[in-house]
Amino acid sequence: MAEEEMAMMGDQPPMESQMQMGAEQEAKQKIMGSSKTVASVLMSRLMEMSPSELQMLDKAITPDVAGVLIKLLPELKDIIEAVEQGGVAELLQ
Repeated sequence: MAEEEMAMMGDQPPMESQMQMGAEQEAKQKIMGSSKTVASVLMSRLMEMSPSELQMLDKAITPDVAGVLIKLLPELKDIIEAVEQGGVAELLQ
């Protein structure tokens, strides 16, 4: 076990420490996951944009930039895929 892990465990029994690390990983996955509420808000905001604003977004968001934005907002992945396929109506449901 790494020294860092040993220091984190402190006086906790190994099983309790493993459960705590599992809970932390689960919380991280939940935080990093996609939210339908956030996706709906983003979609609503996009629907309020003018065609020229949408064109500016399209020009500014390169594949590299899209990858970074998806890390920040995983909800964008579904929106980007829907826009590329021409079907955003299903995201609004």
